[in-house]
Amino acid sequence: MSQEDKSRIDELNKSLYSRNAPNVRSKRKLRWKEQDTDVQTDWKHPEETLEDVELNKHYKDNSMSFFTKILIGSIIFFVIALGIGAYLVLNGSNIVSANNVDITINGPVSVAGGEPISLDIEVINQNNITLNTVDLSVDFPIGTTDVENNAELKNFHEVIGDISPGGVSKKTLEAVIYGEENLKKEIKVSIEYRVKGSNAIFLKEKTFEVLISSSPITLSVSSFKEINSGQEFELAIALNSNSKEVIRNILLKAIYPFGWSYISSDIKPVSDTTTWRIGDMPPGGKKTIKIKGKLEGQDDEVRVFRFLVGAWNPNNEKTIGTEYVSAIQEVSIKKPFMTVAVSLDGNSGATDYVGSFDNPIKVEISYFNNLQTSVLDGEIHVKLSGSAFDKAGVSPDQGLYKSSDNEIVWNSITSGDLRDIGAGEGGRVSFSITPRDQSTALKVITNPDLRVDVSVNGKRNSESNVPESIALSTSRRVKVSSEISLGGQVLRSVGPFPNTGPIPPRAESETTYTITWTVDNTSSSVSGATVESSLPPYVKWLGKIDPSGEDITYNNVDGQIRWNIGNVGTYTAGTGKRRQVSFQVGLTPSITQKDQIPALVNQSVLTAQDDFTREIIKSNLGTLGTRFSTDPAFHDGDEKVN
Repeated sequence: MSQEDKSRIDELNKSLYSRNAPNVRSKRKLRWKEQDTDVQTDWKHPEETLEDVELNKHYKDNSMSFFTKILIGSIIFFVIALGIGAYLVLNGSNIVSANNVDITINGPVSVAGGEPISLDIEVINQNNITLNTVDLSVDFPIGTTDVENNAELKNFHEVIGDISPGGVSKKTLEAVIYGEENLKKEIKVSIEYRVKGSNAIFLKEKTFEVLISSSPITLSVSSFKEINSGQEFELAIALNSNSKEVIRNILLKAIYPFGWSYISSDIKPVSDTTTWRIGDMPPGGKKTIKIKGKLEGQDDEVRVFRFLVGAWNPNNEKTIGTEYVSAIQEVSIKKPFMTVAVSLDGNSGATDYVGSFDNPIKVEISYFNNLQTSVLDGEIHVKLSGSAFDKAGVSPDQGLYKSSDNEIVWNSITSGDLRDIGAGEGGRVSFSITPRDQSTALKVITNPDLRVDVSVNGKRNSESNVPESIALSTSRRVKVSSEISLGGQVLRSVGPFPNTGPIPPRAESETTYTITWTVDNTSSSVSGATVESSLPPYVKWLGKIDPSGEDITYNNVDGQIRWNIGNVGTYTAGTGKRRQVSFQVGLTPSITQKDQIPALVNQSVLTAQDDFTREIIKSNLGTLGTRFSTDPAFHDGDEKVN
């Protein structure tokens, strides 16, 4: 901007804002001069050729504006939509929607467990097309049984066919649902279907809830809530029927915690220590099972017992097929006030001890006070029992033996150390017991055992300085092995084989003998029994065996004989169950054996496993020689070689 222009602008501003500015209007003359202009109607590059001009003209003539295209497309879409709508209105829709398929389930919202429930199921087709091959499936909850045969019912499946537009298919089902009181059970209903012209499978599902208002069987467990580690205690499982119908084929199943050792129960388990067959329970029926055992663990540990009741599986009557109800029992383990150990012939382990008939067992009971205070007026009671227990076989040491009660008692009178057992102090008492075979002609006892049940009682001052009684118990078991024996005899004039040769035997001449082995057993069956022996080098194995079916072999190289017996039953002596075998040998003595009684069979050893104690038991038979004194034809002197 020039200086002159700036001066003019300044003067104009002064005149505009000045109060004394004269009211002067300037007149401006407009001059018009007509001029010819040439305005182009299109862009043109300065260097455009004639060919370019012709091409631009072609596009201008044939192009269409953008808005014109939108308008034409909208008109086309409207026409198509209008046609489709008219087709659907005039011809009906063949499009199927799962929203137009409904499942309704009518039934009681609550039911007493064990009572039949009826469900009315409707499948409604609100589509304008037929549903083809409709497949109905009903999944029942655990604990559901069939009304007719009480068999477990997990699923119902049925093809209900086609459902036309607006059609309804109905199905009524009955079942018996078991469960715990106030427990909700879900029944899941689903259908699968197809439509014409499609290979797709469509699915519709619905869930129906049923509340178990009462259980057909109530299950309760009672026991000590706190026990000492290793203490024996009892679990009482009570079953009560609330059903108006007979509940059949009931099974009780126990799930034990770690550290539990089963001892006994008043009802015999099915095949193990966890399953009991209760059978049928009538309306209002009651049943109680008592299980005894002991629990090992650390101080303040909590162990959980779980019990299940249900109908047994038709394919396996030792397992639950349909579960009705369950219950748990928590037991807390506390450190015992006193440690008590029972030693049998120096064995203080927790496993069963194996003894034998007529051999005394030294029993030693040691105790130790774990409390911070003294235990006063201590008493130790030992209760003796078992099929091998003999009242006359007990020899107490200081203790008072009450034979009428099968009990030995130690107290402050018999043992002064029990009057005051100081904190961290202990002691011991002992006695001996001899197992005896109590079988008679009228009563046969198998798998004999002895039980030593120990209980310790005393008093201590509680935290409030008030005397309180305390008690602890433990036990040991003695399994008594069977008495298996091997007997043998030498025969000449009797037996299964005819024998030849001079009697008395003569040097360098062969004389034959029959050897008979007999195996007898007593209180427990045994398995894997064998007899091993050998022949001296001057005795020949003749290969004759009776009975011929006995498995007896001879090795010509080392002269070893082996009789594989196998299993032997209980109390075989004098019965047809005893095992016996005979074989024949030939003796050719040397002249150096004159006036001697040669051995025919060396020492023999019977070995077997006791099926009750699982111990290896043995019986030895000494050398059998030419003195055949059990033969009726024997005379003194017939045994010496001439």
